[in-house]
Amino acid sequence: MGRPPKGEFPSRFSGVRGKVQITSQEDIDWLQLMLCANDIGAGGLARLTEVYGSLGEIVRAGRREVAQVIGQDASRVLFSDDKVRECEAACAWLAAGGGADIVVLSDPDYPKRLLQLPRPPAVLFVRGRRGVLSDKAAIFLTGTRRPDDEGRRNAEDFGRAIARRAALLTGFEEGVEMAAAAAALKSEKRDENCTVIGLQATGPDRIFPASARELFYAAAERGLLVSPFVPGVGYASENDVVRRSVSLALSRALFVVQAEAGSAAVALAREAAESARDVYAIPGSIHNALYKGCHKLLREGAGLVERLEDLDISVMEGSDKT
Repeated sequence: MGRPPKGEFPSRFSGVRGKVQITSQEDIDWLQLMLCANDIGAGGLARLTEVYGSLGEIVRAGRREVAQVIGQDASRVLFSDDKVRECEAACAWLAAGGGADIVVLSDPDYPKRLLQLPRPPAVLFVRGRRGVLSDKAAIFLTGTRRPDDEGRRNAEDFGRAIARRAALLTGFEEGVEMAAAAAALKSEKRDENCTVIGLQATGPDRIFPASARELFYAAAERGLLVSPFVPGVGYASENDVVRRSVSLALSRALFVVQAEAGSAAVALAREAAESARDVYAIPGSIHNALYKGCHKLLREGAGLVERLEDLDISVMEGSDKT
Protein backbone atom coordinates (compact mmCIF):
# COMPACT_ATOMS: atom_id res chain seq x y z
CA MET A 1 0.00 0.00 0.00
CA GLY A 2 1.41 3.36 -1.02
CA ARG A 3 1.96 5.91 1.70
CA PRO A 4 -0.42 8.91 1.63
CA PRO A 5 0.71 12.44 2.40
CA LYS A 6 0.71 13.19 6.11
CA GLY A 7 -2.83 13.49 7.49
CA GLU A 8 -4.53 12.27 4.31
CA PHE A 9 -7.12 9.49 4.47
CA PRO A 10 -5.54 6.32 3.03
CA SER A 11 -6.90 5.13 -0.29
CA ARG A 12 -5.83 2.82 -3.07
CA PHE A 13 -8.32 4.38 -5.45
CA SER A 14 -8.16 8.11 -4.70
CA GLY A 15 -9.54 10.13 -7.60
CA VAL A 16 -10.80 7.04 -9.42
CA ARG A 17 -14.49 6.94 -10.29
CA GLY A 18 -15.95 3.54 -11.07
CA LYS A 19 -16.24 0.00 -9.79
CA VAL A 20 -13.67 -0.98 -7.16
CA GLN A 21 -11.69 -4.09 -8.04
CA ILE A 22 -10.18 -6.25 -5.28
CA THR A 23 -7.59 -8.28 -7.19
CA SER A 24 -4.50 -8.59 -4.99
CA GLN A 25 -3.41 -9.15 -1.41
CA GLU A 26 -2.55 -5.47 -1.26
CA ASP A 27 -6.15 -4.64 -2.18
CA ILE A 28 -7.42 -7.00 0.53
CA ASP A 29 -5.12 -5.37 3.08
CA TRP A 30 -6.46 -1.95 2.07
CA LEU A 31 -10.08 -3.11 2.40
CA GLN A 32 -9.46 -4.53 5.87
CA LEU A 33 -8.01 -1.20 6.97
CA MET A 34 -11.04 0.62 5.55
CA LEU A 35 -13.39 -1.68 7.45
CA CYS A 36 -11.59 -0.66 10.65
CA ALA A 37 -12.03 3.05 9.93
CA ASN A 38 -15.22 3.48 11.96
CA ASP A 39 -13.43 2.10 15.01
CA ILE A 40 -9.97 3.56 14.44
CA GLY A 41 -10.95 6.83 12.77
CA ALA A 42 -9.55 8.40 9.61
CA GLY A 43 -6.79 10.07 11.58
CA GLY A 44 -5.70 6.76 13.06
CA LEU A 45 -5.58 5.10 9.65
CA ALA A 46 -3.61 7.99 8.21
CA ARG A 47 -1.06 7.68 11.02
CA LEU A 48 -0.80 3.91 10.50
CA THR A 49 -0.17 4.18 6.77
CA GLU A 50 2.29 7.01 7.35
CA VAL A 51 4.29 4.92 9.84
CA TYR A 52 3.97 1.44 8.33
CA GLY A 53 2.74 1.78 4.75
CA SER A 54 0.76 -1.48 4.54
CA LEU A 55 -1.30 -3.91 6.60
CA GLY A 56 1.45 -6.48 6.19
CA GLU A 57 3.92 -4.18 7.91
CA ILE A 58 1.36 -3.36 10.59
CA VAL A 59 0.82 -7.06 11.33
CA ARG A 60 4.54 -7.64 11.53
CA ALA A 61 4.86 -4.74 13.97
CA GLY A 62 2.41 -6.41 16.34
CA ARG A 63 -0.44 -5.15 18.48
CA ARG A 64 1.67 -3.66 21.26
CA GLU A 65 3.78 -1.52 18.94
CA VAL A 66 0.77 -0.42 16.90
CA ALA A 67 -1.02 0.54 20.12
CA GLN A 68 1.63 3.22 20.64
CA VAL A 69 0.50 4.81 17.37
CA ILE A 70 -3.30 4.55 17.61
CA GLY A 71 -4.04 3.48 21.21
CA GLN A 72 -4.88 0.18 22.90
CA ASP A 73 -8.59 0.00 21.97
CA ALA A 74 -8.06 0.77 18.29
CA SER A 75 -5.16 -1.67 18.08
CA ARG A 76 -7.30 -4.41 19.63
CA VAL A 77 -9.96 -3.86 16.94
CA LEU A 78 -7.43 -3.89 14.12
CA PHE A 79 -5.97 -7.24 15.22
CA SER A 80 -9.31 -8.89 15.99
CA ASP A 81 -10.51 -12.02 14.20
CA ASP A 82 -13.85 -10.27 13.62
CA LYS A 83 -12.28 -7.76 11.22
CA VAL A 84 -10.56 -10.55 9.31
CA ARG A 85 -13.92 -12.32 8.91
CA GLU A 86 -15.62 -9.08 7.84
CA CYS A 87 -12.99 -8.55 5.17
CA GLU A 88 -13.36 -12.12 3.93
CA ALA A 89 -17.15 -11.68 3.72
CA ALA A 90 -16.77 -8.38 1.84
CA CYS A 91 -14.32 -9.88 -0.66
CA ALA A 92 -16.61 -12.87 -1.26
CA TRP A 93 -19.61 -10.57 -1.84
CA LEU A 94 -17.65 -8.42 -4.31
CA ALA A 95 -16.35 -11.47 -6.14
CA ALA A 96 -19.89 -12.83 -6.57
CA GLY A 97 -20.61 -10.03 -9.05
CA GLY A 98 -24.14 -8.96 -9.88
CA GLY A 99 -23.22 -5.29 -9.68
CA ALA A 100 -21.74 -5.58 -6.19
CA ASP A 101 -19.47 -2.64 -5.42
CA ILE A 102 -18.17 -0.45 -2.61
CA VAL A 103 -17.91 3.32 -2.21
CA VAL A 104 -15.31 4.56 0.28
CA LEU A 105 -14.66 7.89 1.97
CA SER A 106 -12.00 8.96 -0.53
CA ASP A 107 -14.12 7.98 -3.55
CA PRO A 108 -15.43 10.78 -5.84
CA ASP A 109 -18.86 9.13 -5.60
CA TYR A 110 -18.92 9.24 -1.79
CA PRO A 111 -21.76 11.59 -0.77
CA LYS A 112 -20.30 14.73 0.83
CA ARG A 113 -23.38 15.04 3.04
CA LEU A 114 -22.40 11.90 4.95
CA LEU A 115 -19.23 13.65 6.10
CA GLN A 116 -21.47 15.70 8.42
CA LEU A 117 -21.98 12.59 10.57
CA PRO A 118 -19.77 12.29 13.68
CA ARG A 119 -18.62 8.90 12.37
CA PRO A 120 -19.46 8.58 8.66
CA PRO A 121 -19.39 5.00 7.36
CA ALA A 122 -15.97 4.47 5.77
CA VAL A 123 -17.34 1.81 3.42
CA LEU A 124 -20.73 1.76 1.71
CA PHE A 125 -21.74 -1.53 0.10
CA VAL A 126 -23.74 -0.73 -3.02
CA ARG A 127 -25.45 -2.41 -5.93
CA GLY A 128 -26.66 -0.44 -8.94
CA ARG A 129 -25.86 3.03 -10.31
CA ARG A 130 -23.29 4.23 -7.76
CA GLY A 131 -23.07 7.69 -9.36
CA VAL A 132 -26.55 8.71 -8.18
CA LEU A 133 -25.17 9.09 -4.64
CA SER A 134 -23.46 12.30 -5.67
CA ASP A 135 -25.20 13.18 -8.95
CA LYS A 136 -28.78 13.32 -7.65
CA ALA A 137 -30.40 15.29 -4.84
CA ALA A 138 -32.07 12.78 -2.50
CA ILE A 139 -35.53 13.35 -0.98
CA PHE A 140 -36.45 11.08 1.92
CA LEU A 141 -40.20 10.30 1.70
CA THR A 142 -41.61 8.62 4.80
CA GLY A 143 -44.70 8.24 6.93
CA THR A 144 -46.99 5.81 8.71
CA ARG A 145 -46.73 2.06 8.26
CA ARG A 146 -50.53 1.88 8.13
CA PRO A 147 -51.68 4.48 5.58
CA ASP A 148 -55.29 4.70 4.48
CA ASP A 149 -56.24 4.69 0.79
CA GLU A 150 -55.67 8.44 0.45
CA GLY A 151 -52.26 8.25 2.11
CA ARG A 152 -51.23 5.37 -0.13
CA ARG A 153 -52.30 7.24 -3.27
CA ASN A 154 -50.39 10.34 -2.18
CA ALA A 155 -47.31 8.24 -1.42
CA GLU A 156 -47.49 6.66 -4.87
CA ASP A 157 -48.06 9.93 -6.74
CA PHE A 158 -45.39 11.92 -4.92
CA GLY A 159 -42.94 9.02 -4.83
CA ARG A 160 -43.15 8.61 -8.59
CA ALA A 161 -42.88 12.36 -9.19
CA ILE A 162 -39.88 12.83 -6.87
CA ALA A 163 -38.06 9.89 -8.45
CA ARG A 164 -38.43 11.52 -11.86
CA ARG A 165 -37.06 14.89 -10.75
CA ALA A 166 -34.50 13.87 -8.12
CA ALA A 167 -33.78 10.65 -6.22
CA LEU A 168 -36.40 9.06 -3.99
CA LEU A 169 -34.71 7.91 -0.77
CA THR A 170 -36.39 5.04 1.07
CA GLY A 171 -35.81 2.42 3.73
CA PHE A 172 -38.49 0.17 2.19
CA GLU A 173 -40.45 0.18 5.43
CA GLU A 174 -44.00 -1.14 5.25
CA GLY A 175 -46.66 1.43 4.43
CA VAL A 176 -45.89 4.85 2.97
CA GLU A 177 -42.24 4.18 2.12
CA MET A 178 -42.91 0.90 0.33
CA ALA A 179 -45.89 2.33 -1.57
CA ALA A 180 -43.81 5.26 -2.84
CA ALA A 181 -40.88 3.08 -3.88
CA ALA A 182 -43.13 0.55 -5.61
CA ALA A 183 -44.86 3.26 -7.65
CA ALA A 184 -41.53 4.68 -8.81
CA LEU A 185 -39.89 1.34 -9.56
CA LYS A 186 -42.85 -0.41 -11.16
CA SER A 187 -43.73 2.36 -13.58
CA GLU A 188 -44.89 0.90 -16.88
CA LYS A 189 -43.07 3.68 -18.76
CA ARG A 190 -39.62 2.13 -18.78
CA ASP A 191 -38.11 5.19 -20.46
CA GLU A 192 -38.85 7.32 -17.40
CA ASN A 193 -35.73 8.30 -15.53
CA CYS A 194 -37.03 7.26 -12.11
CA THR A 195 -34.27 7.04 -9.52
CA VAL A 196 -34.71 5.27 -6.19
CA ILE A 197 -32.01 4.94 -3.52
CA GLY A 198 -32.79 2.16 -1.06
CA LEU A 199 -31.08 2.21 2.35
CA GLN A 200 -30.69 -1.23 3.94
CA ALA A 201 -30.74 -2.05 7.66
CA THR A 202 -28.84 -5.28 6.96
CA GLY A 203 -25.74 -6.34 5.11
CA PRO A 204 -25.97 -5.98 1.30
CA ASP A 205 -26.54 -9.71 0.88
CA ARG A 206 -29.72 -9.74 2.98
CA ILE A 207 -33.26 -8.52 2.26
CA PHE A 208 -35.43 -7.02 4.98
CA PRO A 209 -38.34 -6.89 5.00
CA ALA A 210 -38.80 -10.02 2.90
CA SER A 211 -41.96 -8.51 1.36
CA ALA A 212 -39.75 -5.94 -0.41
CA ARG A 213 -37.71 -8.54 -2.31
CA GLU A 214 -38.94 -7.47 -5.77
CA LEU A 215 -38.38 -3.81 -4.92
CA PHE A 216 -34.79 -4.53 -3.86
CA TYR A 217 -34.06 -6.14 -7.22
CA ALA A 218 -35.75 -3.29 -9.09
CA ALA A 219 -33.83 -0.64 -7.14
CA ALA A 220 -30.53 -2.35 -7.95
CA GLU A 221 -31.50 -2.29 -11.64
CA ARG A 222 -32.99 1.21 -11.92
CA GLY A 223 -31.43 2.99 -8.98
CA LEU A 224 -29.15 2.02 -6.11
CA LEU A 225 -29.14 -0.17 -3.01
CA VAL A 226 -26.90 1.06 -0.20
CA SER A 227 -25.84 -0.66 3.02
CA PRO A 228 -23.48 0.68 5.70
CA PHE A 229 -23.21 -2.87 7.07
CA VAL A 230 -20.82 -5.62 6.00
CA PRO A 231 -22.15 -8.72 4.20
CA GLY A 232 -23.64 -11.28 6.53
CA VAL A 233 -25.19 -8.80 8.99
CA GLY A 234 -28.85 -9.65 9.59
CA TYR A 235 -31.58 -7.30 10.70
CA ALA A 236 -31.54 -5.96 14.26
CA SER A 237 -33.55 -3.05 15.65
CA GLU A 238 -30.37 -1.11 16.47
CA ASN A 239 -29.48 -1.21 12.77
CA ASP A 240 -32.46 1.06 12.13
CA VAL A 241 -30.76 3.79 14.17
CA VAL A 242 -27.73 3.66 11.88
CA ARG A 243 -29.84 3.48 8.73
CA ARG A 244 -31.96 6.45 9.75
CA SER A 245 -28.93 8.58 10.62
CA VAL A 246 -27.41 7.77 7.23
CA SER A 247 -30.74 8.49 5.53
CA LEU A 248 -31.04 11.90 7.18
CA ALA A 249 -27.47 12.83 6.37
CA LEU A 250 -27.87 11.72 2.77
CA SER A 251 -31.16 13.56 2.18
CA ARG A 252 -31.61 17.11 0.96
CA ALA A 253 -35.14 17.17 2.43
CA LEU A 254 -37.61 14.99 4.32
CA PHE A 255 -41.22 14.67 3.18
CA VAL A 256 -43.90 13.23 5.49
CA VAL A 257 -46.96 12.01 3.58
CA GLN A 258 -49.10 10.77 6.45
CA ALA A 259 -48.20 10.22 10.10
CA GLU A 260 -49.80 9.87 13.50
CA ALA A 261 -48.91 12.24 16.34
CA GLY A 262 -45.93 10.93 18.28
CA SER A 263 -44.91 8.60 15.46
CA ALA A 264 -41.36 7.73 14.41
CA ALA A 265 -41.87 9.77 11.23
CA VAL A 266 -42.60 12.92 13.26
CA ALA A 267 -39.54 12.36 15.45
CA LEU A 268 -37.43 11.83 12.34
CA ALA A 269 -38.77 15.02 10.77
CA ARG A 270 -37.84 17.03 13.86
CA GLU A 271 -34.36 15.54 13.77
CA ALA A 272 -34.13 16.50 10.11
CA ALA A 273 -35.10 20.08 10.89
CA GLU A 274 -32.44 20.22 13.62
CA SER A 275 -29.94 19.02 11.02
CA ALA A 276 -30.85 21.93 8.71
CA ARG A 277 -32.85 19.75 6.30
CA ASP A 278 -36.02 21.09 4.71
CA VAL A 279 -39.13 19.35 6.06
CA TYR A 280 -42.45 19.07 4.21
CA ALA A 281 -45.82 17.55 5.12
CA ILE A 282 -49.22 16.98 3.53
CA PRO A 283 -52.28 18.34 5.39
CA GLY A 284 -55.44 16.28 5.75
CA SER A 285 -58.75 16.11 7.57
CA ILE A 286 -58.72 17.30 11.17
CA HIS A 287 -60.81 14.22 11.96
CA ASN A 288 -58.23 11.78 10.58
CA ALA A 289 -55.70 10.64 13.20
CA LEU A 290 -53.27 9.68 10.42
CA TYR A 291 -52.71 13.40 9.73
CA LYS A 292 -52.22 14.54 13.33
CA GLY A 293 -48.45 14.20 13.00
CA CYS A 294 -48.40 16.13 9.73
CA HIS A 295 -50.45 18.96 11.27
CA LYS A 296 -48.07 19.11 14.22
CA LEU A 297 -45.11 19.44 11.85
CA LEU A 298 -46.88 22.13 9.84
CA ARG A 299 -47.50 24.15 13.01
CA GLU A 300 -43.79 23.82 13.78
CA GLY A 301 -42.81 25.30 10.43
CA ALA A 302 -42.76 22.44 7.92
CA GLY A 303 -43.55 23.35 4.34
CA LEU A 304 -47.15 22.61 3.32
CA VAL A 305 -47.43 20.38 0.25
CA GLU A 306 -50.55 19.94 -1.84
CA ARG A 307 -48.79 19.42 -5.18
CA LEU A 308 -45.27 18.71 -6.38
CA GLU A 309 -44.70 22.38 -7.17
CA ASP A 310 -44.96 23.16 -3.45
CA LEU A 311 -41.57 21.50 -2.94
CA ASP A 312 -38.75 24.02 -3.22
CA ILE A 313 -37.35 23.72 -6.76
CA SER A 314 -33.80 24.09 -5.44
CA VAL A 315 -34.39 21.02 -3.27
CA MET A 316 -35.57 18.94 -6.20
CA GLU A 317 -32.90 19.81 -8.75
CA GLY A 318 -29.14 19.65 -8.98
CA SER A 319 -26.59 17.27 -7.49
CA ASP A 320 -25.23 16.65 -4.03
CA LYS A 321 -21.58 17.25 -4.87
CA THR A 322 -21.47 20.18 -2.45
